[in-house]
Amino acid sequence: MVYRNCKVVRKCSQESPIFIGPMMLHGDGQFGSQHHFFSCVNAALNGCAVDSSDMVCDGLVVGSDKELALVNAAKAAFAGSNQLFCMLHCKDNVGNHLASTGIPAAVHKNAITRQFGCSGVSESLDEFVHDDRVADALQYVRQNASDAMSYIQERILPKIAANNHLKQKEAWLGQHQWTKNNCESANHLLKLQ
Repeated sequence: MVYRNCKVVRKCSQESPIFIGPMMLHGDGQFGSQHHFFSCVNAALNGCAVDSSDMVCDGLVVGSDKELALVNAAKAAFAGSNQLFCMLHCKDNVGNHLASTGIPAAVHKNAITRQFGCSGVSESLDEFVHDDRVADALQYVRQNASDAMSYIQERILPKIAANNHLKQKEAWLGQHQWTKNNCESANHLLKLQ
């Protein structure tokens, strides 16, 4: 887990740096291992004497890629938590799926842009824009990449919709696509040690 320490600001960028939080080294990605870790974090948070203005545990948002065991374990340990999905992983998954079905490169690029580009579904600021962009993306996929239609409609668009809804509900998340790049960066640095 990583977090931005808002009490520290870098001189050069004026941004708060990323700090490493609780960490678990594990040999499997099973629900039991993940749940044990999140339960320990939950117990530590509930037992700490931290001023509530410094840390808010209500409305906790757990961001991850599509790893089902991790998502389910976080939900079980933090019952009121919300799930945010990494749009970079979703984009890569769509790209891999389109490539595996033999979709031409130009169609592949346009389908991804309609979902993840600057004016794509994942950048929708309200539900009306979201609905319009979903309709446009589905129409394009239906006409040009019908083999990928069910995958995108059933596995990708629900994650994008959940993220957009959460971003609208929780303004502090910001309005742009969420990725787990901060976690990946910290993970890369730890592996170099």
